[in-house]
Amino acid sequence: MLKHRLITGPILSVGIIGLLILDNTIGAVSCETCCIIQSGILLAILALLVTPLAAIEFGAIGDGLGVRSSIPTLCVSLAAWILFFYFMPGCESTSTLAIASSIVMGSFFLSLVAIAKSKTLTGVVAGACYTTMSAAYLGLGFGFLLLIRREHDALWILGIIAIVKMCDTGAFFTGCNIGKHKLIPWISPGKTWEGLAGGVITASLTAMLLAYLNNTYLPNEPTVSLGYAAICGVILGLVGQCGDLVMSVFKRDCGLKDSSAVLPGLGGVLDVLDSLILASPVAYWLFQIM
Repeated sequence: MLKHRLITGPILSVGIIGLLILDNTIGAVSCETCCIIQSGILLAILALLVTPLAAIEFGAIGDGLGVRSSIPTLCVSLAAWILFFYFMPGCESTSTLAIASSIVMGSFFLSLVAIAKSKTLTGVVAGACYTTMSAAYLGLGFGFLLLIRREHDALWILGIIAIVKMCDTGAFFTGCNIGKHKLIPWISPGKTWEGLAGGVITASLTAMLLAYLNNTYLPNEPTVSLGYAAICGVILGLVGQCGDLVMSVFKRDCGLKDSSAVLPGLGGVLDVLDSLILASPVAYWLFQIM
């Protein structure tokens, strides 16, 4: 498994780095009809492409839980959330709230209709709730990354990913070497307190390095003090680990080790995104008060 992880991880990392650099080169482009290609277009496209895989994985988790879900509605709802966040900055506050509320209500209604089509009503409401909230949970996680991209260089998105994933890496290797005290064994048997400490320290050091690079090579971005970066690294590392545990609860509850096997050595799309889902809104607010 480690061998596959060491192959799949770098390939995935290079792909994401290339996409974010390309997204930077596109920037805001005006066309002849005066429409604007907003920052983050490639990030939004990537999210839309990932949507079907994530929906299938949520559907499989639902099956394991004995909860009926609608994968097509999950896809539509996820896409709606992504498009909402991509275009939202141009909306008034009242319109923004109205659109978000409409997505939630529309997702719930479509889920009810889709699941009830089987003419068996047992579990329809539970399935509609699961479908609606699963789509919102992942869609909002994607959405905050799009909001950050609207206000900052695409490399800041890469920085968030690096901090969270370096925390995972630091926790993995520290736990494997010196981990003795289990963190929450009934949720994630492999996690240890030593691993968590190693991961958080790694995340903090990564954030400080990224702050230095930002202050040196990105003059148009806000200056980030090394002290604040260290604090952000600790917070994002801890929140990322919480996101990982949340997804572990989903998987352990339905008896799955990984959400799928689409990424050899890494598991499924949700296994890769789990720590980012919770970290992205926290990162957004940390950047707002910076």
